[in-house]
Amino acid sequence: MLSAYGHSWVYGTGARQHSEGFVELATRELGIRLDNQAESGSLSTETARLVVARPPRPADVFVLMTGFNDARLHGANPDGRRRYAEALEIILHALHKAEPQAVLLAIEQPYVEDYSGHPPYDKASDAIVDEYNAILRTAVEHFPPGARTVPVKGWDATTMLADDNVHPNDRGHSVLADCLVDAITRSAR
Repeated sequence: MLSAYGHSWVYGTGARQHSEGFVELATRELGIRLDNQAESGSLSTETARLVVARPPRPADVFVLMTGFNDARLHGANPDGRRRYAEALEIILHALHKAEPQAVLLAIEQPYVEDYSGHPPYDKASDAIVDEYNAILRTAVEHFPPGARTVPVKGWDATTMLADDNVHPNDRGHSVLADCLVDAITRSAR
């Protein structure tokens, strides 16, 4: 089973149909069950509260994608980055505790074309997204070999975003699914 946590991208927002979201696509391709615990609009702190209130069930693979809404809301604010790092520690520990032998994949956030829409979630930039991805990589490095970050190779913000310029369209979800399938397949070797 694959258990997924995070924001609206993990939930499947932006795809024409929810069933075409990237974790749905990946689990269908791999023939494994999905437990999607993602919540649209969630911050990392909300995901941390979720895994404390409802501890994760054991799974073969955990997928986490969080931090985009944090970056968009807090921008360069150091307190926002600190809260993100603290939330990641809580989330990663909860996932590891649920199944210490599981593969734990944290997907790095790709860029969008324009961060200025959707106030107050309008404070990010490519550089700030890079900072949040660096925090994610640092947090994941403290976990066993089964934990790693997954960069989204082949991402093109000009063609892979829905009209809202915040969520991936079907093409974006397809690229995310390919990256996830590749990461899971490599982890199984």
